[in-house]
Amino acid sequence: MVLKLKFQETENEANLLIQRLNITSLPVCPFYIAKEYGIEVQPKDSDKPGVSGFLMRQGDSFGIMYATHIRNEGFIRFTVAHELGHYFLPEHPEYLFPNGDGIHMSRSGFISNDTCEKQADHFAKSLLMPDNLFLTALREAGEGFAALKSLATKCKTSITATAIRFTQLVEDPVAVIMSSGNKIEWCFVSEALIQIKNLQRLNKGSLIPPGSATSEFNQNQTNVLQGKQAEAWTHLDDWFDKAPQVEMKEDVVGLGSYRKTLTVLFTSDVIDSEEEDDYLEIGNEDRGWKWK
Repeated sequence: MVLKLKFQETENEANLLIQRLNITSLPVCPFYIAKEYGIEVQPKDSDKPGVSGFLMRQGDSFGIMYATHIRNEGFIRFTVAHELGHYFLPEHPEYLFPNGDGIHMSRSGFISNDTCEKQADHFAKSLLMPDNLFLTALREAGEGFAALKSLATKCKTSITATAIRFTQLVEDPVAVIMSSGNKIEWCFVSEALIQIKNLQRLNKGSLIPPGSATSEFNQNQTNVLQGKQAEAWTHLDDWFDKAPQVEMKEDVVGLGSYRKTLTVLFTSDVIDSEEEDDYLEIGNEDRGWKWK
């Protein structure tokens, strides 16, 4: 069985659920949604590396469990929303439980290459941060990491999920980049950057620009583990080959025990790409980039 849903369709399913339940304010509570559909949610010990949640099925009854090693409230809520994605998305229950009853282990949080897991991640992101409600909050949130922190608090979501959602709806040129050591893990960019003529993408494993604030920050693992922050100025073409030479603000924050660093590149200026005509051509279906 092949899952054919596009990511935008998974997000539409989440928005339809928000409408059905008449949810009109943030934060959206996945525990409430589960209760409304008779799905019990409980914590569960797990020693499986990378496993964050479980969806269980017995006949027509479903249950959700989240791993007790998760300490971040935002990630717990995202994990529960991810499992709700498996429950609500068309074909997922049949795909995950071909023989009827069973337990599915999930690796949520945009760390899996599996199509089923990625679809549930996109559903969770849109469920917890619905288009209209999130966009209203975004317009009042400001810029850079301060905006992400404000939105994450308002939505009770993780910084990572908030950053990805932010790039989908923000009008300004913004890139959010996850890194470890001197290498990039993934990158999402806003529509304003996607529209730059043939902007070259950042691949997983690409090197962080030497001399950038992120590069210097990552040289000291204490910065990452203690969740320290840094601010600097950079240029877009330092990060993206053959991009226009546009000055960008660079906010950097360590993600603690996750052992990763989140970088936010942003500017409120309009970038005119018509002057540049020698980029490499790429495609992008998800209004942002992510490679694993």
